[in-house]
Amino acid sequence: MNLRTLVLGLAVVATAGLNSLMAQAASQLDTAIKNPSNWAAQAGNYANHRYSTLKQINENNVGKLQVTWTMSTGVLRGHEESPLVIGDTMYIHSPFPNKVIAINLKDQTFIWQYQPK
Repeated sequence: MNLRTLVLGLAVVATAGLNSLMAQAASQLDTAIKNPSNWAAQAGNYANHRYSTLKQINENNVGKLQVTWTMSTGVLRGHEESPLVIGDTMYIHSPFPNKVIAINLKDQTFIWQYQPK
């Protein structure tokens, strides 16, 4: 077996492995999106509906909503992206310096933060 055949073979195996991982990730995302308690896609689902099917907030109680907690990313510029919620964790992406933050929704604490260098 020559080097070119070996490299080509390894590339095919690596691509197959990557495709398998991508399919698994897509399957997990599909499952997360189907759960109405999650907001696992930018607009809520693949159809970009941008609304939730949950019924806790309705036309009879929407006027009684109040702020229960706030948090700051430390970035003072506008935040225009939608947070993602999967289970009890909210993921936020800030504008520059592009922080990614995970927040525990049960007690509103930071789980982790990533800031690229």
